[in-house]
Amino acid sequence: MADIVSRLAELKRQVEPSWTPERERRVRARVERSLLSRRRRRGALVVALAAVVSLVVLLVGQRWSSEPERPVATTTAPQAPQPLIHFADGSEVVARSANARLEPVVSTAEEITLRLDSGSARFSVTPNAQRVFRVLAGSVTVQVLGTVFTVTREAERVSVSVERGRVRVTSPLGDRELGVGETGQFREVRPVEQPASEPEPESPPASAAPAAPTPRPVSPWRALVQDGNYAAALAEIDREGPKSVRDLPEELLLAADAARLGGRPDRAVAFLERLVKRFPRDARAPLAEFTRGRTLLDQLGRPREAAQAFASARRLDSKGAMAEDALAREVEAWSRAGETELARERARGYLLRYPKGRRAAAVRRLGGVD
Repeated sequence: MADIVSRLAELKRQVEPSWTPERERRVRARVERSLLSRRRRRGALVVALAAVVSLVVLLVGQRWSSEPERPVATTTAPQAPQPLIHFADGSEVVARSANARLEPVVSTAEEITLRLDSGSARFSVTPNAQRVFRVLAGSVTVQVLGTVFTVTREAERVSVSVERGRVRVTSPLGDRELGVGETGQFREVRPVEQPASEPEPESPPASAAPAAPTPRPVSPWRALVQDGNYAAALAEIDREGPKSVRDLPEELLLAADAARLGGRPDRAVAFLERLVKRFPRDARAPLAEFTRGRTLLDQLGRPREAAQAFASARRLDSKGAMAEDALAREVEAWSRAGETELARERARGYLLRYPKGRRAAAVRRLGGVD
């Protein structure tokens, strides 16, 4: 039994290691190395995770930056002007100001008449000698055949600027033709209403100087024409009597417009004839004759008289912009009147003067010229 106890004690001493200071230092050093290794691995893992996150952020940022930016509408960004009116032949009107107000008055194959009530608009007109294109701006009328121009109406003034071609501007204070690069300023003349009753003028004292004559107020029918109410204007002319339309070129042209656009083209012819007879040297006389020819040919079906009116317009404006178109329309009128020889003669004259004219092909066909 004693042997067994001694043997177990010996084994215990062999199994139980001796814990010396040197052994303790070695164990602690090993433990610290293990902890340091774990911290290094944890730090490396953190760095790796941070790198992965940074890479993901970088890739997402590059994707966002590579996507095209979507346009953002702002009130200050320039925008393409929108057409106010667009015609089948390519002619169009584009607003040049926010307050541009435009409305059609007449729109046929032979005539387009527009009224600019306010603001500024740019007109691009496709050349067409068989059609009249005009713009009404109060008491100012702009007539063209094929051109690009801008009309601005503000306060009591109308401004017309030409970019291409020529225009004829008619106003109560006179007419003027504008070419490329030219700008004209025209003052509007507004009608003065006739008072319902006028008091009897008092007799001036004998010693007083004679008073200057008071200008006659403009008749209300002119305001109706400017507003596009042509039938009412014509009725007002009839109500006022024979002296309602004064012998002034601008009033005769306005009265002719009232009659022609108000359904009485026969009366328009009479007003136009009166203008040419009274004012043959006035700058508006060729326009009056040309308009009379169109009215006779297209609205009244009287081609023989129309041909004579076109010939008169050509003589009155022999060196102007209207001469070519007047001669071409004369060929057409003689052809429609059945006067083939006269149509052929005028067609040859047209081709001799305007071999590359706008209506050369139509003139050849209407005049029977090979």
